[in-house]
Amino acid sequence: MIKNINITDAEVSAELHGYMYLALYDYYGILHAGSRMTAEIISNNEIKINDGILCNYGRFMRIVGSETVRIENGSSGVKRTDLIVARFTTTGTKETHTLTVIKGPAGGAEPSYNQTDIYSGTGTRDLVLYAVHLNGLNITSVERKCQEYMSIRELIENVSKNAWSVWISCGINACGIKLEYRYNEGLKLVELKWDGNVTAPIANNTMGYMWEGFPTDKSPKGNMFIPVQTQSNDLTLRYYPSTGDITASHWTLTAMHGTVSKAYVCGKYTYSYE
Repeated sequence: MIKNINITDAEVSAELHGYMYLALYDYYGILHAGSRMTAEIISNNEIKINDGILCNYGRFMRIVGSETVRIENGSSGVKRTDLIVARFTTTGTKETHTLTVIKGPAGGAEPSYNQTDIYSGTGTRDLVLYAVHLNGLNITSVERKCQEYMSIRELIENVSKNAWSVWISCGINACGIKLEYRYNEGLKLVELKWDGNVTAPIANNTMGYMWEGFPTDKSPKGNMFIPVQTQSNDLTLRYYPSTGDITASHWTLTAMHGTVSKAYVCGKYTYSYE
C-alpha cells in the first residue's frame, strides 16, 4: 500500500514544507531506519519493493508492507533494462505518488524518465529506485539506483558517536607537566595534549614522572613512545601496558638520552586505541 505524506497547516503550506525538505535531503533519496525499500525478484516478471520512506524533491512517499510491480515479458535473445521509479505528479492542488515501471529499449540501454519541476503547478518527477536487467525472457538482476539517507534519529546518533569528547585532565605530574586527553568513540581515536614547565630533573632511562587517571579502555594496545621536544635534550611520553615498575598502564614522561632539568614543553599526539 502506498501513502502520500503531505504536511499542511494554517500557516505553512505543503509547498513551503517541500522546499524545506528539499534543502534537508538534497532533492531526493531513500530514508531508512531499518526499512530501506529493498527489492526482491519474485517471478520472471514481478519485483516486490519492501517497506520504506523516500523523499522525492521535497515530498515524501511511504510503502507500507510491500508493493509489487509487474515487468513486461522479455523477448528471446534480447537484452533490456527497465526502470522502477517513484513518480510524483502535481496537477494544480492535487499531488500523487505512484510506483511506475518505465520499459527500456532493446539492447539494454536505460530509458529516459521525467525530471520536470513539480513546484511549477503541473509537473512529473521520477525518482529512479531500481534498474531491472533482463536477458531474454528472464530478469537477471535488480540494481539499486537511488541514494540512501539516514533517518534524523540515525543521523543524530551517528554524529554523536563520531564526535570528540571534551578535554579531560589527568592532572599535573611531579615534574610540573599537565596531561589532558579527549577521545572519539566512533573513530576509536585518542588525542593527547601536554603543556608545562619542567620543574624537576628527568634522568636518562628512569621511570620518569607518571600521571594517574587515564582510562584503560582508551589506552594503547602495545608499547608506545611519543617524542616530546625541548630546547636541548628531548623527552619521551611513554606508555607500557606491562612492565616491572609502577608505571605499568600509565603515561609517564621520561628521558631517553641525557637528563633534562629545565625546559618548557607542549604538544599534541593522536593514536588509535582499537
